[in-house]
Amino acid sequence: MRRRTGTLALPAPQLARGQREMASSWWGEEWIDSLQTPSSSFGYGFSAGHDSRLARARTYARKGAVGEITVRPGSVAARVKGSRRTPYRCEIHVPELSEAQWDKLFEEWTAAGRELLLELAQGRLGVHAVDAAVRAETDLVPPPDAFVYHCSCPDWGDPCKHAAALSYAFARALDTRAEALLVLRGRDLVEAATEISVRHRAREQSAADEEAVRAARPSGVPAGEAFARARARAADGPAVLPVLPAPLLVPVPAPVVGQERAAAMTPVLLVGESVAPEALHLLAVDAARRASAVYVWAVDQRDVTDTTAAAGAAQTQAADLLMLDGDPWHDTVRRAAAADGDLPVVSRLLNSSGRARTQLARASVAWRYGGPAALSALDGTLVPPPETEAAARERLLQVRIPGRSGPPRPRRTRGRLQLVGEDVELRWGSDGCWYPYQKERGQWWAAGPPATDADEALYGALGAQ
Repeated sequence: MRRRTGTLALPAPQLARGQREMASSWWGEEWIDSLQTPSSSFGYGFSAGHDSRLARARTYARKGAVGEITVRPGSVAARVKGSRRTPYRCEIHVPELSEAQWDKLFEEWTAAGRELLLELAQGRLGVHAVDAAVRAETDLVPPPDAFVYHCSCPDWGDPCKHAAALSYAFARALDTRAEALLVLRGRDLVEAATEISVRHRAREQSAADEEAVRAARPSGVPAGEAFARARARAADGPAVLPVLPAPLLVPVPAPVVGQERAAAMTPVLLVGESVAPEALHLLAVDAARRASAVYVWAVDQRDVTDTTAAAGAAQTQAADLLMLDGDPWHDTVRRAAAADGDLPVVSRLLNSSGRARTQLARASVAWRYGGPAALSALDGTLVPPPETEAAARERLLQVRIPGRSGPPRPRRTRGRLQLVGEDVELRWGSDGCWYPYQKERGQWWAAGPPATDADEALYGALGAQ
């Protein structure tokens, strides 16, 4: 049974003399972004009253009106000095992360390696934690609609200036105590570090076990090398392939009823060496399809000038058609995309890949839109060049979304341009294109073909005219 996450007390944060920014860390800036972004109840733009309350709140926070901050799972609280003698009691409530969300985040943090463990040991949530959280699509900083503000003042604003001042002060505190986010969302730094350490050791042990199994297998000769040797000897006589190794013999008790159980030597195949007929059939069909695609392409290339440069380009194109990139995950995604929901095929690919069903489904949908390049945009971590982002924002100003009175308002998180108030975002790919994504049932899915211009990619996702 997991121990209950405790309470974290943060001293009232102070701004350095002359400092204007309310926060300087990635976590603090994200928190302020959620505070200042209007929730769905605002529609497009802020109300004038909302703007003025936030301005007053920043003044309160800079002047030290916020007292000691208490962080508990699901809430942040503090007393804030206002116009009255008695400070107001302010609270900010957000939902805790579910067990499934924590599990997904911990998996990505474990995959980040020992660098992230070192960050946690130093009490930090640095760049490795940020990148892994983005890949896990788990928002440690809650979205604008998740905030619920309470204050003992008579102001009806949501949030009032006192609760907003607490929010700004908490963002400032995150610059040095980012682990407060873990407590707020249901875990603490010790829990996170322990969980990731346990998972990391389990991964290392699993890798060691797999290596031991591989080392125990009898060595052989790669097929390509064997056939190359045979062709080299063809001039001297008939091609002779190397003799296959004998089956591995292991002692297996002979179940003879009524007699002494004697040990018998029975030939068996090692685990993983056998090939099921249906699996071989799927591989043969896939190879035939790729070979057919290359043949059609080769017929079209008959009139290409036979130069060294042309030959090199042709080899590259043929390799692309055959999908010979050597990445097992890419091959799995490609075959899942071609299966188009064929349950037996997808189930077999799932079992062999060791990935989650949703992960394979999202990757295969992305592959249908853009192939290997689409996978580079799947985790949303590739950051576009500054001039490319500026051009994208300029083009998005010309877009009009049905039912909205103004253009979309993009904000960038790593390689993603998220549209505020919409379940749509654009992700930057390694091929220099923008890939549109839509949020469905809490997951981001590829939603259309890529485009070099952001507005074209957005139209592909929204179906806007």
